[in-house]
Amino acid sequence: MQLPQPIYENLPYFYFIISGALVSMGDKSQVFIFSAVIFYAAACIVLVKRSAFRRLDKQYRKSNKHWLPELIYEYLPFVYVAIGIFILLIGIQGILQFVAFTLIVWAVRNLICRRQNRNRRQSLF
Repeated sequence: MQLPQPIYENLPYFYFIISGALVSMGDKSQVFIFSAVIFYAAACIVLVKRSAFRRLDKQYRKSNKHWLPELIYEYLPFVYVAIGIFILLIGIQGILQFVAFTLIVWAVRNLICRRQNRNRRQSLF
């Protein structure tokens, strides 16, 4: 079975929306939190796998030695977002909200830069 392209491309974002709905509308029970974590993890995995498959600069990442393992590097922005949302949910102090907002902005920035860098071929210079 093959899904139509608009549904297939947006499926991870629907997972994020479902995860957010479970966290915000649920009664904060363990079942809702666990389900939200599962949907969030599924969306992250799908996005990372698609990015790895579609990237045009595949040789660049393999040839460079980085201090952070590939698996951690790929999922780090999603971890930042999850921590930021968690801090927003539990924190009422201004400084905690600022830290959460900063983490989310940093993660979005990293994801945008990654997308831009991976959608162009590596130059010779």
